[in-house]
Amino acid sequence: MSDIQAWIENEVKSSDVVLFMKGTRDVPQCGFSATVCGILDGLLEEYATVDVLADSAIREGIKEFSSWPTIPQLYVRGEFVGGSDVVQEMAGSGELHAALGVERPEVKEIHFTISVTAAEEIRKAAERMDVAPGYALLIRVDARGRHQLGFDREGPGDQGIESNGIRAIVDLGTAARIHGLSLDARTGPNGPEFRIVAPGVA
Repeated sequence: MSDIQAWIENEVKSSDVVLFMKGTRDVPQCGFSATVCGILDGLLEEYATVDVLADSAIREGIKEFSSWPTIPQLYVRGEFVGGSDVVQEMAGSGELHAALGVERPEVKEIHFTISVTAAEEIRKAAERMDVAPGYALLIRVDARGRHQLGFDREGPGDQGIESNGIRAIVDLGTAARIHGLSLDARTGPNGPEFRIVAPGVA
């Protein structure tokens, strides 16, 4: 076994969950890595990452190690799980929750409100960004309570919310975290600032 393969094997075994990715957890450098980080952030407070862009030997070595041609690559307790598509499918089916040893939230009906003010700002943002038909407001709240808003198509395991003329999509983890809350917006120095708050909070 080469030195780089031995190093990769040690990294894979050093933490329960290890993601080989482009960039870092806070600053992913490709959309596929960002997608997997978003899924893991919704399920775990901590997991290890390795930035393959930092060393070409690692970038090529991990492909040989797993016999998998693309990055990102997720490992759980020393076992290769897969890349972005596989992780997304497993997240939607609940298999990823089982592999990670976390409970899969069960939310039959999501009670979540988008305020009139927030809905208007979302419509303005969609117009400015020329969002294509079929896209909805994406709401993600991770295990550390940080929220992210954007526009995307519905993915495996996502659930839909309709409020004040806005369709939003959330994953199961986010659905459990925002249940009973609302999305509001207020004017800030750099434009609208969105907040997820309890109903009635000013």
